[in-house]
Parts: sequence; C-alpha cells; structure tokens
Amino acid sequence: MTQQETTSNTQHDDQNVTVLPDPDQPDEIHHPKSKRFFQGKQLRLSRSKMNTVLALCAMLISAASFYATYMQAKAAQEQVAAAERQLEAETWPWLQFNYSNFDLESERPRITVGILNSGTGPALIKWVQYHYRGQTYDSIIALFDACCNISAYREALDSAQQDDNDINMLAKFGWYVTSRAEHSLLADGASLPLFTMQKSNFNNRLWDKIDSMSEQVEVYTCYCSLLEQCYISTVDSHVSPVSDCTAGKLTLAQRDNSSTVEH
Repeated sequence: MTQQETTSNTQHDDQNVTVLPDPDQPDEIHHPKSKRFFQGKQLRLSRSKMNTVLALCAMLISAASFYATYMQAKAAQEQVAAAERQLEAETWPWLQFNYSNFDLESERPRITVGILNSGTGPALIKWVQYHYRGQTYDSIIALFDACCNISAYREALDSAQQDDNDINMLAKFGWYVTSRAEHSLLADGASLPLFTMQKSNFNNRLWDKIDSMSEQVEVYTCYCSLLEQCYISTVDSHVSPVSDCTAGKLTLAQRDNSSTVEH
C-alpha cells in the first residue's frame, strides 16, 4: 500500500469517528430562561358567587330598562300635555258683556246689551245672572221689571197697537227687543244681543232710568267650551274656571249669602 492510500484511509476513518462530548467540560453555549415579571393567578368562582354576579347584572339591566321606559313615558306624557294645551288654546272661548247707549250707524240714542265671544272657540252659554242691590235675577226682563217696571211699558204699547193698527208703535214710540242666552251656542267672534231699546219721546223717562242704573248691575255668565271646560265671566271681563256651571251657581249663591250676613 502506498503512502497516499494510507493517508486517504486515515482521513476517511477520521470522518467516520463520532466525537463525544466530555462530561467534565461545561457547555460553552448557555440558553438562559426568560424571567416572568407577572405571574397570573387563575380566578376561580364558586357557584354561589357566580349566581350573585349574574343577579347583580340582571338588576343593573332591569334598572337601565326601567329608566329608559320611564324617560319614554315621560316624553310621551309631555307630548300629550302639549297637544292638550294647544287644543285648549284653539277652542278656548272668552265671553265679554257689552253695554252701549248710542248707535253710531243711526246716530241715535239706543241701549244695547249683549255678549261677545272674543275667544278662539265656540261657547255654550249655560246661564246669565244679574245682581242688583243685593238681589239676583235670572233674566234681564226680571231685572228691568224690578228697577223700572218695564212690563208696564210693554203692556201700554200692546194696548196702543191694538187700538190703532195703522200706526207702527215700534217705530213711533220705541219698542224694546230681548233674547235669552241660556243654552245658546255662541261662535267665536259672534255676538248675542240680549236687550235693545231705542230712545223716543214716549219712553225717554224709562230709557234714562235704565241707562242710569246700568253701572250698578253686576253680570255673571257661565259657559263651557267644546272640551267641557267651564268658566264664569264677570261684567269687567274677569274669567274664572269652574268645575261646572251648576257648581258655579252654588258658589255665587254662597258668596252672596255671606256678603249679606256681613252687611
């Protein structure tokens, strides 16, 4: 065998030899372990604690749902109240008692007593009361009979008209016209004449007496709107709400009785 062959075999054997590490020598390469700064702990809940947590969550959800429902109901109530106020404003009647002693169109003295609806809705008039010198009268004719005996004037005209049908007693002597307001429906902007009397040479004394006592009369009118909201208005246009006109009449009667006792 030649020297080259020997060298080749030696190299070949060297390649097939497995070098074992020396247990006495430490490893040159170290792989340090990473340190954990936070070590989590496993959370364990018992069945009772879990039920408590679920119950609290259910209570919070119920409270939130109740609050949301409450806010919705409150908003709905406010909308309904606003709609009711708007409807009330659109149907609110306001009655005013009017008195005048001169007719501008004819330019003649004429007593006119009436009721005007200055509101925004029609009014159902329940009753009208006239208070004069501590007495209460349910009609304007009863009032003028008490103060001025106006029925005697009418009887005199009726008798004169029967004696002479060729003469218009109304035009010549001055008739009077009346109407009752009870249970009348007065539209907004409309007026209702209650008493009209033109002055003439025949009735001038009666006419002057009625005109002079008009400032001493207190007038109360009870009426209701389409929404059945009732009011009492005075001669000076003061309006007071009442539950109904029957109760309003009783209230006026009690007030008058107390005033009489005090005097």
